[in-house]
Amino acid sequence: MPNSIKKNFAFNSAYQILNVIVPLITTPYLSRTIGASGNGVFTYTQSIANYFVLFAQLGITNYGVREIASCGDNRKARSETFWNLFSMNLVVGIAVTALYFLYAFAIGSNQLLISLIWSLWVIGSVVDVTWLLNGCQEFKVPMVRNFCTRLAGMFFIFAFVHTEGDTWAYVFAISAPYFINALLVWPFVKRYVDPVHPTWAKMLMHLKPNFMLFIPVIATSLYTLLDKVMLGGMAGMEQTGMYDYAEKISKMPLAIITALGAVVLPKMTEVIASGRQREAVNLVRETMWFMQACAMALTFGIIAVAPEFVPVFFGVGYEECVPLMKVLSLIIPLICASNVIGVQYLVPSHRDRGFTVSVLTGAAVNIMINLFAIPAAGAMGTAFATVAAEASVLLVQAQLVRAELPLLEHLRDALPFTLIGLCMLALIRAVHFILALAALSPIVILVIEVAVGGLSYLAVSFVYCRVTRNSQFARLFPKLAK
Repeated sequence: MPNSIKKNFAFNSAYQILNVIVPLITTPYLSRTIGASGNGVFTYTQSIANYFVLFAQLGITNYGVREIASCGDNRKARSETFWNLFSMNLVVGIAVTALYFLYAFAIGSNQLLISLIWSLWVIGSVVDVTWLLNGCQEFKVPMVRNFCTRLAGMFFIFAFVHTEGDTWAYVFAISAPYFINALLVWPFVKRYVDPVHPTWAKMLMHLKPNFMLFIPVIATSLYTLLDKVMLGGMAGMEQTGMYDYAEKISKMPLAIITALGAVVLPKMTEVIASGRQREAVNLVRETMWFMQACAMALTFGIIAVAPEFVPVFFGVGYEECVPLMKVLSLIIPLICASNVIGVQYLVPSHRDRGFTVSVLTGAAVNIMINLFAIPAAGAMGTAFATVAAEASVLLVQAQLVRAELPLLEHLRDALPFTLIGLCMLALIRAVHFILALAALSPIVILVIEVAVGGLSYLAVSFVYCRVTRNSQFARLFPKLAK
């Protein structure tokens, strides 16, 4: 793995670690102040606002990074690409923002204040050009910016959220930092591009390919956002709140691993554009190995500690989150694998149609299962639908690249870590049995379980990699492999 990727991954991971730590601090507080119902309102209104954000951005997040990265060091081409892309997206974004305000005052009038506060998020998405910096493989500036505003949002929660009636303040603490982040990017734009007058012809030239990458984005939302809207409408806000809490915890550590995808995308685009296919295949295998090694630790770790984690973290009355967390943790290795194949290989290869088909398949599977599962099983039905959707996405993508990527080797690479993860799970449950007899406090038991699980997984994995002289381990961590 090139040093530039390792460096950018470190920057991106630092922010994602903060994204894990902040909810770990705020979620126990929020579960005891706004409760499951307040969180249900937050989740429901956020899911709706997020659809407007998706339409405002179209597919610019991935398409913009790919197009900027394709320009290489050609500043003139980069400047022309950027201004035409931004102008095209701005026209679409203004129209979408106007529609959002129409929704807020009409359909969303029962939650008017909260809907208007979410408008900061919608407007911020229109003017956010972080994709320019990411396309130039600049991750330090966005990381520092996000770090500061994320901390400010956390302090705002503790200062102003005290009861369920303060849900509006929780919404503001999330939407306002996003809006500020979008504005803070602009002072750095001149480092990478020069002023260029956009033309309608060139703006329209980007519209169709950008829209092609928007289709998988909106399809993905069908099983990451629409499922919560369906759950809220069919099973109530409390079930939505329970599901959202369980999903947040299950997906929290996933953000750190998939941060690698955002870093690899511009590099992979450069490698594939220059015809270095062998290097691209090797890069895919390295990132897949690393992400699956981390994914297995997280999946089996969450399953093992969920019974102790939920009462300590959320408090009394959230027992339903335990089985939800166990089921939802299964999506971690699935999302990691589809992130590597889809975002890190298909998108840089301009295989947009195949990527779109895979995500549409997942959306169709999710909606069909939810229609039958929510009335029968509530939040648990949605959890099973989510796992099935992610599995179907991965299966379609694997079918698309079966002749190009060594999928059986990827599977063999992941198998040892699956077995190590199962052993860790058994060890944690055995430790819990012993600690329960000692009548220790739940917090102490949880801390010991996490420490034992983490250290045992790292130790056994390290010994395995050294004894077998694992080639991926040697390439990624040459000093440790000696």
